[in-house]
Amino acid sequence: MRREEINSLFGVTDRQLDSMAEEYENGTWKGHVGAIRPGRPRVFDEELETISFRIPRSRVKEIDRNARERGESRSQFLRRTIDQALPA
Repeated sequence: MRREEINSLFGVTDRQLDSMAEEYENGTWKGHVGAIRPGRPRVFDEELETISFRIPRSRVKEIDRNARERGESRSQFLRRTIDQALPA
């Protein structure tokens, strides 16, 4: 996920984050840090299932190239592409 997408999810801009970081570092930040949970954040509200299938190597290279251009991992690219192809 690109930085802009993450910022959008949390409703902040880079400028706001820089300002908060400066306040935190000089001891004037009025915010608070929530609970820290170890591990990777959940991608979905439901449990994920791994699937495996074979495709030609050239298609994998295209998937990786497209994902890289969008600043996504292979998994993020494939999930987004499948979500766009299937009805909600």
